[in-house]
Amino acid sequence: MTADLAGPGAAAAPPWLTSMFERDDVADLPVPPPVPLSATCTLQGRVTSAAAARDFTAVTLDEWGFPCLIDDAQLVVSELVTNALRHARADVAAGPPIQLRLVNHRFHIGCAVRDSSERVPAPAAGGDLSETGRGLHLVEALTATWGWILIGDGNSGGGGGGKVVWALFEARAS
Repeated sequence: MTADLAGPGAAAAPPWLTSMFERDDVADLPVPPPVPLSATCTLQGRVTSAAAARDFTAVTLDEWGFPCLIDDAQLVVSELVTNALRHARADVAAGPPIQLRLVNHRFHIGCAVRDSSERVPAPAAGGDLSETGRGLHLVEALTATWGWILIGDGNSGGGGGGKVVWALFEARAS
């Protein structure tokens, strides 16, 4: 599996967040390295997926002691999952379900949404009266940084591993 970085903040994509959807190369080590807390939710591409992602995020952040991040994180996760549902709809039926992963790593909380589409996210240039297109602007405003990674399958054909859209929050305990 290969990962190509692209997008805003891509150079700042931390390996502990971006490698989470690749295979585990350290499983056979005698003493595993310390890993951040993480939680994964698989979403089947239904109308209720964004609500399920918000609920999962609230429960997870509360368990980790970050209730002050719940509102912002729920909004960001909802936008990322909704974008995956809306823009990767044709690919979702053929590909794997949407995956949401939350990671608690030192001073940051990371969230990442994987879907089977290779369409990269781009903030819309819509006007103030536009009914859609504000989601990624909200993600940018509420997070420390965000970006995406195209995931290739490693074959010479380069075919469809999809993408991971990720965002980082500053970890502020309540």
